[in-house]
Amino acid sequence: MQKLFKKLVVGSLGFYINTLAYLSPRASARKAFRVFSKPRQGKIGPHHQDFLDSNLEPKLEIERLSIQPYRWKGTGKTIVLVHGWESHSHRWKEMILRLQKENYNIIAFDAPAHGYSDGKYLYVPIYSKVLDQVIEIYQPAFLIGHSMGGMTVLYNQAQDSALQMEKLVILGAPDKLESLVDQYRTILGLNQKAIDALEAFFKRRFNFKTKDFSSSAFAKKIQTPTLLIHDKEDTITPASGSRTIHKALKNSEYIETEGLNHSLYDKEVNEKIIQFLSK
Repeated sequence: MQKLFKKLVVGSLGFYINTLAYLSPRASARKAFRVFSKPRQGKIGPHHQDFLDSNLEPKLEIERLSIQPYRWKGTGKTIVLVHGWESHSHRWKEMILRLQKENYNIIAFDAPAHGYSDGKYLYVPIYSKVLDQVIEIYQPAFLIGHSMGGMTVLYNQAQDSALQMEKLVILGAPDKLESLVDQYRTILGLNQKAIDALEAFFKRRFNFKTKDFSSSAFAKKIQTPTLLIHDKEDTITPASGSRTIHKALKNSEYIETEGLNHSLYDKEVNEKIIQFLSK
């Protein structure tokens, strides 16, 4: 019954966006984008609070949003952790505990619409603006990004104005926005007119076409030593994306795991990251 209900809701939403595309393409595109960029999960639960609440930093006001950072103090170099879609800073717990043994100064933060941070929507350009401010305040040497957070790190570091890092670590990142939009189109059953309206929206609001927005395109502009890790059985973001990013980067290492899926929660993965950062 629950699956049927979800199917009916998704079908009705797709029908609404498709119909609206004929009446008002701009309104259809705005609706489609809001659905595309609105997370359904990613808030802090009671079982996350013990680890996070004792490490709260003062909230940051960025782009009219209240953003929650965290800090685990150390005397070593500063690392900023950038989580993925429908996640929050607790996802880094085991990695943080391992990094603490090396005495790194560790910063994490909840993305807009995630964790303790404000907002309803998340997309890479707004995530990158938040990351800009976090970098400016905490002055890290290293960035570690998972999934959408990894894509955001690459996008951020490809900008001419970016403060360049000593090293980057990218975990399970997607490559092409176009592929994500194709998945979205299939799920909602969007017609071509709705997709054309959404494409025009991206161009109008962000000044890019979906086919040009990709992690591998950003990677071509990055010279920072980068470690990429992806699981060959990842059911969320295919490992082929990281292989393409690896080829585009000028200075990178690529590790492909097996059996860890998208989360990449693993002691051995954490050790590989430690080894890379300490070189």
